[in-house]
Amino acid sequence: MRRLLSLVVILMLSVAVFACAKKEQPSNLDVERTNTVQTVAMVEKVNLKDRMVTLRSLEGRLFTVHVGEEAVNLPQVRKGDRVEISYSETLEVRMAEPGEVSNESSSYQARAEPGSKPGGLEVNETIVTAEILELDKANDTATLKMADGSIATVHVENPDYLDKVKVGDKIAIKYLEVVEIKVKGK
Repeated sequence: MRRLLSLVVILMLSVAVFACAKKEQPSNLDVERTNTVQTVAMVEKVNLKDRMVTLRSLEGRLFTVHVGEEAVNLPQVRKGDRVEISYSETLEVRMAEPGEVSNESSSYQARAEPGSKPGGLEVNETIVTAEILELDKANDTATLKMADGSIATVHVENPDYLDKVKVGDKIAIKYLEVVEIKVKGK
């Protein structure tokens, strides 16, 4: 499962992976990109039996989400409540240290106390190393071999980064994803 998660995360990163320089310039190797999106939606309908909540986005679009059993405070949610959602992802890429091999995933979850408005926090972190097997400058892609042996071909976000790495280089990638949801009263 961790192997699959690592591969999926790498593919989804759409490769800011190559935001690194040659091994001879270690002071320029660290790259960090962060993207945060925050939004608010209004509760339109709560179906406790099926655990479905219909929300209205700021643009007026209706969408329905299933709320899992772990949200023990769902009965506290009412029509008109405001739901605040924050999503953040951070990607760090650097040249791997000699002999460094990583293939790790971890998760942390926190839920609101029983009796209070629902809310929660989920943090997922993946740390992997990969060897560059192929660079295709014509198509802005790179083929990577992960620490677990899986192979992934990824699109490089900034084609200039292809000039800063070479076949055989090993890179270290850390991907952090944080989702926070808070339900506020009317």
